[in-house]
Amino acid sequence: MKLSLRFTVIASLIFSVFAPLKQDALSASTGSGVIINEIAWMGTTASYNDEWMELHNPTDSSVDLNGWTLASADGTPSIALSGTVAPGEYFLLERTSDNTVGGVTADLIYSGAMGNSGESLTLKDSAGNIVDTVDAWYSGDNSSKATMERIDALVSGNEANNWHTSTDVYAGGYGTPKGLNSGSTSNSGTVGSGCGDPGERLNSVSEMTGAINVYFNKCADISSSSPGNEANYNVNLEERLIKRLNEATKSIDFATYEINLPSIVDTLINKAAEGIDVRVIADSKDATDPHYIERFQTMRIYVEKMVRGLDGKVGTADDIIVFSDSPMFAVEESTARTSEGLPATPSDFPVVTVGIGNSNETGHLLVDAEEKSANAYYSPDTQMHNKFAVIDDKWVFTGSWNFTVTGLYGTETNMQQGILDGNQQHVVEINWPELASIYEVEFNEMWGSSSLTPDKTISNFNTRKVDNTTHVIDINGTKVEIYFSAGDNAVGKMTDFVKTSADINTYFTIFAWSDQALVDELKYKWEGSYNDLEGTTTGFDLKGVFDPSFWNQYWSASIDMTGRTVTGSANNPNTRWANPAPVLKANESRKLHAKTMLIDADTTSDPTVIVGSTNWSTNGNDINDENMLFIHDSAITNQFLQEFNARYTQAGGSLQ
Repeated sequence: MKLSLRFTVIASLIFSVFAPLKQDALSASTGSGVIINEIAWMGTTASYNDEWMELHNPTDSSVDLNGWTLASADGTPSIALSGTVAPGEYFLLERTSDNTVGGVTADLIYSGAMGNSGESLTLKDSAGNIVDTVDAWYSGDNSSKATMERIDALVSGNEANNWHTSTDVYAGGYGTPKGLNSGSTSNSGTVGSGCGDPGERLNSVSEMTGAINVYFNKCADISSSSPGNEANYNVNLEERLIKRLNEATKSIDFATYEINLPSIVDTLINKAAEGIDVRVIADSKDATDPHYIERFQTMRIYVEKMVRGLDGKVGTADDIIVFSDSPMFAVEESTARTSEGLPATPSDFPVVTVGIGNSNETGHLLVDAEEKSANAYYSPDTQMHNKFAVIDDKWVFTGSWNFTVTGLYGTETNMQQGILDGNQQHVVEINWPELASIYEVEFNEMWGSSSLTPDKTISNFNTRKVDNTTHVIDINGTKVEIYFSAGDNAVGKMTDFVKTSADINTYFTIFAWSDQALVDELKYKWEGSYNDLEGTTTGFDLKGVFDPSFWNQYWSASIDMTGRTVTGSANNPNTRWANPAPVLKANESRKLHAKTMLIDADTTSDPTVIVGSTNWSTNGNDINDENMLFIHDSAITNQFLQEFNARYTQAGGSLQ
């Protein structure tokens, strides 16, 4: 659950202006800001009776505690509060006397012991509204007398991962009475840079219809935040997806370019076993391509687990049907199979010989695909590059993140330790049935039907698709545009939008960009000319970050924008810029995988962010299966700006 910590006036502003971003709150009426911040439920080294608690006010206004209460569910302790907590300050409650915490003056003395096995504490304001709760001892250590410290003021006190055991020494053991919690540059949840803090920060999350939640797996510079609009950063995207999948009561439509995260696979299998309608579209690969041999083998093993279902048997009610743009054959190497709990051979899948592209292939058919003609299929050379899920015909979960170990954790070891050192990514989830139905039209076009059984004779992927979806919708006052590839000219729509609507600034983070028309429109904005090595800067604010993989490729937009000539560029119709733009090569631990463009961020000129799976290239626009969103919303665009500023400064850029 998300805890709102804003004052009522700020909460009202968010409600009226940024309706899709409304946060779940323990007390939607108060927005008081005070939280339960630290608990010495174990006492101190002097005595186990020397218990104490600390409240914290992370806001920029004082809070009057007169008439407030802090009480345990079992009635002990039950504390009548009084006094004032200044902005950013701490309020110390000591049991029995002011000698409980040596050398630190108590703000209030109370009576009543806390049980070491746990308590459920509730903080209420003078009107009896619940402001904060803590329902268990999630951390702390009785042996070393180390307190239980809250990590993030903006995350519920009832979330186990929002607490840790103190590591700072004080007179009574380990704790930080009336001070900043240990291991943190800030635990206030107020504005500041988020890039020195490795902890997950869920600052703006809503479950309401119309919610637009944005998650970044890397840090964000929340000093760029508009009021009450801090981005969600350092987020474990796998956990957010699993949370949504587990909420499904009817259906899950799941389109994945790659998948090798066992927890997601297990979640899909379990939901199918519950009777939820689960449909999966996966991209096939050329199994002989050296770039894919190992990854595609791993993926096919996980796909086979889904196809077998929870009981591990082919052809039973709990099986998940997986469909693709080109057939997949089961892995036959017995050691690889048995190490993942599969039977030593895939003998319960039929052996077939079929045409794939221009050749015939034989194997145990694991996943059927769009049919080219009888017993003939298309080659796997193109990409079903989507990464989206539609849950219960209402939630759409999409973005740049591939559902892979590399995409989120970087390595298997990191995954086991919960370390997010994968590629830089974003995810957007939207709760809007009309949007869900649009994505389902796209899914069904590839699936070939609207039922649980795909129709390979009707199915269309890649260039066989047609433009058959609604492109502009209104989500509680927010205009959202939706474009799919191939067929909708998504990158062309970006180019048109830059040409007609980018008035003040454009910022971007991009993995691969070769589309020349989009580059040319930005050149005109930047220096007032479409011509090679011609123009004068116009004052238009342009910044960007490219993944290093393609920084020096002759076809990359990075070459044009920096005015460089590289091998091969003489044969490419690039238009080099007379005035190099401040675009940079990313400095991430792994790939910069986003495909994100911000238009007129933090202005009144229709702030818009363009996001999705689509690289700005011919393949991304004309061949691959992709999805792209234009979100015309100042708050959402500002959240992406916070993440952009972190990427840009990390690459060595200046925001001035």
